[in-house]
Amino acid sequence: MNHSEFEFSSLTETFSWFFYGLRFDLSAIFLTNAIYIVAILLPLPLAFNNYYRNAQKVLFVGLNSLFLLLNCIDIAYFPFVHKRMSSDAVLFLSGKKGNEFFNMLPTFIVEHWYIWLFYAGLVLLLLMIYKRSLRLSIPVVPSLKVYLLHFFVFVLGVGVTILSIRGGLQKKPLNIIHASEMADVRFIPILLNTPFTLIRTYKKKALPELHYYPDEKLSGCDKGQHLPRHTSVSRKQNVVVIVMESLSQEYISFFNGMGRTPFLDSLFAESMVFPNGFANAKESIQGIPAILSSIPSLQDDPFIFSNYSSNRITSIANLLKKEGYRSSFFHGGGNGTMGFNSYSKLSGFEDYFGRDEYNNDDDFDGSWGIWDEPFLNFMREELDKMPEPFVSSVFTLNTHHPFKVPDKYVNRFKQEGHPILSCVEYADYALAQFFRQAKNSKWYNNTLFVITADHTGPKISEGGILDDYRIPIVFFKPNGSLKGNSPKIANQIDIVPSVMHLLDYPHPYYSQGKNLFSDECHNFSVNYNSGIYQYIDSSYCYQYDGYKMLGLYNWKSDKAFKRNLATSGHLNEMRKSDEALKKFIQVFNNTMINNEMVLEPVRSGAHPKIMH
Repeated sequence: MNHSEFEFSSLTETFSWFFYGLRFDLSAIFLTNAIYIVAILLPLPLAFNNYYRNAQKVLFVGLNSLFLLLNCIDIAYFPFVHKRMSSDAVLFLSGKKGNEFFNMLPTFIVEHWYIWLFYAGLVLLLLMIYKRSLRLSIPVVPSLKVYLLHFFVFVLGVGVTILSIRGGLQKKPLNIIHASEMADVRFIPILLNTPFTLIRTYKKKALPELHYYPDEKLSGCDKGQHLPRHTSVSRKQNVVVIVMESLSQEYISFFNGMGRTPFLDSLFAESMVFPNGFANAKESIQGIPAILSSIPSLQDDPFIFSNYSSNRITSIANLLKKEGYRSSFFHGGGNGTMGFNSYSKLSGFEDYFGRDEYNNDDDFDGSWGIWDEPFLNFMREELDKMPEPFVSSVFTLNTHHPFKVPDKYVNRFKQEGHPILSCVEYADYALAQFFRQAKNSKWYNNTLFVITADHTGPKISEGGILDDYRIPIVFFKPNGSLKGNSPKIANQIDIVPSVMHLLDYPHPYYSQGKNLFSDECHNFSVNYNSGIYQYIDSSYCYQYDGYKMLGLYNWKSDKAFKRNLATSGHLNEMRKSDEALKKFIQVFNNTMINNEMVLEPVRSGAHPKIMH
């Protein structure tokens, strides 16, 4: 039905997606039939009762007819959202997404009569096969031997069921995001099935569609539309994004922090630094998509495990792929940790290097993964083999609880105070070794480096409220052409558009982040935690709970947020903050819901548009 939505290169490729999809099919089949499986395998005298068997038939046919119906509905629904149905579709039934569903239902049924005919045929086939299976069953006389055999089959059946639902023996149960490891994003709906996506998104909060402002009131800056300054060939510089685990500004001596970071201090002195840099979230699983895909964390579930994890997204990897870049993602943790390997595939990174690829557990830190120093050296060696231009990101590990450094460095990196400071000094040293060796690599001088953090770490000083989000955001070029300090508000989602600007990227793209090297758009940061939105501009922090304003604070003069200016007549500042924040939330919610987070030119090439 929807073949025109996909572009297949060969018949072999087409069948391969359906083959990979069997893993998700088995998971859904065993999950939706788990009660039935237990019912037929229970070693009870009741198992031989005709009424009990009829109840089993009703359960089997009823459940599978329901989920086959949902699959059939998705045949017609798919062209509207370009992904499998998720639990937020239930909001159409409840009326929370409007009453159009019931108004359109008669027309929908008539227009797609062939789907209902197809569905009726499936249910009829289901009944015929079930009756046939009953005829093939061999009646037995109940006995102790039969019950023991039933018990053995029951245990075996439960084990097979659990294994199938999990999707295998991997660390994390099979989830929607895992489809990105097996196929390109555009083919993910073929691998998945509707019962699987509905169940996996059950109880996950769906974003509400918002209409604070009409579309004509939203500017290009509000909508996340980034258009090229010109359409010439981009500068083919390599890009390396270094994400340091939990690296708060208060740990870095360059920002007058309490840690010893001699290398970072010297590097930042030769870089473009944004001292007013903020994280968009408080967890790694939220920070990585913000940095590499400009996806702010404005929902309770991390994007990677949300209802929308199969959406098309922008990323630094898939954007630069259009310019011939090779892409790689490095993370010394165990493969599968927090879904990073799945996210890297979803976002277009071609190569993933984790603990498995490092393949030497002599350098395992005993907790999270490979020590930073050897893993950064491993990354450098891999980059030496990589064709240019390339874009690569590395996420370090060791500035994290349980706050250990390698045994050989215990006495060398030993600071008083919070134990994370010793880890920060070790991480600074590991990064210094990476740069020292990278200077001898042929790619080094033609590389743009970005240094930032996934989020802040434990608070170790009596700083301001916003210190919980203050991180380094730094751009470095070895030739010294990028240098200075900017007072602009910067956040993680600004990194991708800023890199695209520095590369003279010649294509339009979508990102809610702002180009930090342009004054065209207003710069601000937004974060979300436990239902509270926090908007930060050059002077004020505005707090909003989705329904009403909670507070307005001058975060520069009132770092502890002791004076709420909402009661002091600052109406103009509150109005501006409220408008900017609501526009930002509206665009995020609606583009995420409608799977519109990719901006590409129309086929004629005349004007850009949001892809549906």
